[in-house]
Amino acid sequence: MKKDLIIWGATGQCIVLEEFLNHNYNILALFDRNEDVISPINNIPIHHNENEFLNWIKQRNNLHYIVAIGGKFGKIRVEISNKLEALGLKGITSIHPKAVIADNVIIGKGVQILINATIATRVIIGNYCIVNTSSSIDHECRLEDGVHIAPGATLAGCVSIGKNTFIGIGATILPSIKIGENSIIGAGSVVTKNIPANCVAYGVPAVVIKQII
Repeated sequence: MKKDLIIWGATGQCIVLEEFLNHNYNILALFDRNEDVISPINNIPIHHNENEFLNWIKQRNNLHYIVAIGGKFGKIRVEISNKLEALGLKGITSIHPKAVIADNVIIGKGVQILINATIATRVIIGNYCIVNTSSSIDHECRLEDGVHIAPGATLAGCVSIGKNTFIGIGATILPSIKIGENSIIGAGSVVTKNIPANCVAYGVPAVVIKQII
């Protein structure tokens, strides 16, 4: 029997999730603060007023949720997830059937793993992370809560990524590198040395360009 689900966020991340979530869930409604966003799913209503949407949620039982907000907004994804859990909703972990995941990978709650992602042995993935299309995470990597690995990014073995950090499309992180929390690694970058917290880094090799205040 399918479970009832709401999706918070109604743009690209929602679209790629809907492709396989609808096999196991009844998607009842979407929410997006941007009033210019229309529902990308046929016959599924979208809400734009947060208070009205939360009131709508409170009138229903046994709802599940997923927060489809990616990119550099990991902290927001975590905060919204915590808010919905406080209302009694149950977060789901969504794993595409064509993702390849080693048997001993540890996966936190609310994680999204998309098509053709590959996750090797002894990887630890924290809560509310996104491992996007065709990305590769090698052995013994650790992703803290709220991390987003963009499509085609590659993490070599024993890489550590701090909470809420975004690894851009096609970036490569060399073995045993540590990247601090709340940072952004630009698309196509090659990270050859540790990157501190709260900064933007990109290039080949990647260098810190600015601090995030």
